[in-house]
Amino acid sequence: MTQFQRFLAKRLAIAVMLTLIAVSVIFVVLRLLPGSPFEALVTSGNLNQQQITEIRALYGLDEPMWRQYINYMSSILSFQFGYSILRSQPVWEVLEPRLINTLILLVPALVTTAILSSGLGMYAGWNRGSALEKVSIITTTFLRSTPVFITAIFFIIVFSYSLDVVPAFGMRSITASPDGYVETFLSLDFLHHYILPFSVAVLYYSGDFLLLARNGVVEKQGSEFLKLHRAKGLSEMQQLARAGRNSMLPILTYFALRLGMIFQGLILLEVVFGWPGIGRELVLAIQQQDYPLVQASVFIMALAVIIANLAADVLYAYFDPTVSTGGGGAA
Repeated sequence: MTQFQRFLAKRLAIAVMLTLIAVSVIFVVLRLLPGSPFEALVTSGNLNQQQITEIRALYGLDEPMWRQYINYMSSILSFQFGYSILRSQPVWEVLEPRLINTLILLVPALVTTAILSSGLGMYAGWNRGSALEKVSIITTTFLRSTPVFITAIFFIIVFSYSLDVVPAFGMRSITASPDGYVETFLSLDFLHHYILPFSVAVLYYSGDFLLLARNGVVEKQGSEFLKLHRAKGLSEMQQLARAGRNSMLPILTYFALRLGMIFQGLILLEVVFGWPGIGRELVLAIQQQDYPLVQASVFIMALAVIIANLAADVLYAYFDPTVSTGGGGAA
């Protein structure tokens, strides 16, 4: 087994261990919450105590905690998420459209800001001390430091209520009834609702990519390989292109990490815009203490983050020969 293969096996083992810890924490935290998912139904008179007892038995909530944990682990790790308590639907039927809605919103936003902000950051870093560098750093840092719901509310006030150019909430008009994903996402009505949350997401992600790209190019300025290219007569833009290409690894690694975190959605963004994504669905499920729905949602989010971290580690170890896969620092 090569050193890289041993490194990969170690990272896979860590990923499996983190997954087990994550799903265990989900189980414990949900059981520690006060109340139960049935209290509202009892209070409203929709169910009596005998019906509640029967439903608890159906979901295995009347069994000892250790047996609930074993059943939970076996089902969640086999991706058998069961049925939502309050919706009476298979959990995956509830989550799948919400997850797709989140990905449709955030993946294009992440790709767009990674390309535009990285390009701008590289150019700003190459022209260090310029007005462009100062303005871009201040603007993107301000946007990244501002809570996303504040930016979202500001955009709604300006573009929805003051200028009335785009809708404030939702993913489609109330009267719209599209059939399938094609009619849903390839329509002017969807695009009209999409512009505002997409723009806020792009601005929110922009600061990190810009600073990573800018810092990478600044570090490469004055390096020996650029002096060689300058001696060969390459133009400033050609030198910038080579400096940017050699500073891409941190950007690609961060992109992989952010891509994993997208599966949890920008919860506050989805709540403010009323976007029917997985983050908003998780908030509602927690409020209603819908155990199967919360467990599946958090498991998907945790698994995506763990896989993204694993991918980032492997990317760094594979593409950067100065990173030691033996855990001993730089080679």
